[in-house]
Amino acid sequence: MNAPSVSRVQCLRRQVLDLGVTSRASMSEMIRIASEARRGNVYGIWIGEDIAFGRDVFVQASVLMRNAPNRNVGIAVTSPAVHNITTIARAAASLRQIDRGWFRLSLGVGGLQDLARLRVTVAKSVAMMKQAMDALRKIWAGGTVTVQGETFELRRFQARYRSGLEIPIYLGVRGPKLLRLAGRTADGIILSGPLPYLQQAIDLIRAEATSRDSRARFRIVVWLPTLVVKAKKDRDLARSVAATVIADTPPNVLEMARIPEDDVGSLRRTAHQQGYTEASKYVTDELLESFTLAGDTAHICEAFLSLGRLGVDEVIFGPPYGRDRLHSIREVIRAWARL
Repeated sequence: MNAPSVSRVQCLRRQVLDLGVTSRASMSEMIRIASEARRGNVYGIWIGEDIAFGRDVFVQASVLMRNAPNRNVGIAVTSPAVHNITTIARAAASLRQIDRGWFRLSLGVGGLQDLARLRVTVAKSVAMMKQAMDALRKIWAGGTVTVQGETFELRRFQARYRSGLEIPIYLGVRGPKLLRLAGRTADGIILSGPLPYLQQAIDLIRAEATSRDSRARFRIVVWLPTLVVKAKKDRDLARSVAATVIADTPPNVLEMARIPEDDVGSLRRTAHQQGYTEASKYVTDELLESFTLAGDTAHICEAFLSLGRLGVDEVIFGPPYGRDRLHSIREVIRAWARL
């Protein structure tokens, strides 16, 4: 990823380092990653939910919270199009009660490929996300909630468990309308994509957030697929990851990133018909650099730091991390600490 240069002092005032993991990870791997976070200079851990194949993301979050005390643990993201909204509310409230200061919830529509596999269609994503945020906040405040939406509905629902909780809600969204919604109503956002897209996305969010009294609390998080590269096999893995990401990228994001649809057409068709490994053959060096962050630890950390010029508060390392996951995590944490 090409990133703008910026002074180290300016960046260090803004950014913190997080670790990322997906719900495909085993419990033993979650515990090992939590251990690295606890020992290292890490602000938090985010779990990306793999809707189609992963384990229960809320159970995994509880494991991380018990094994990485004093670290922010967040779910990024879970979808109200897939999970019952009252289940999300109850699970998030339980996690917040483990330690009131350290749990964060991120909502999203869901990946295009995952939703297609599950035969889930979301016609009005902006309305769904707004209804979900409003419902969750009212439930946690102890109110009686009625919602009549296309994706879910509630009729005079009131939580029977302890309420009065304030749980930060982030959005993991990409399109312009959803970005504006995040700026107006969310507590933060998780972004991923090429640098030109990130620049436009943050501008859209800021334009909406300027009138908010709570804008100082709004946090911008960037999560890029990252990989410590030491051999050709590492770059081959990075290409496979890039193919997965590109196949799931909506056309409006490609447009904001100034990437012509023709540049990724063959890749998308191959991913759909033959899988991501075959599709990775169509990942050019330019696409690889746009959709992943692959290089040595110095390159990764400098790229993370340079995002501070865009106003990014948190950067997330991983996955796929590198061939040796734990060793790569330790290397990046040590390199970050030296900056």
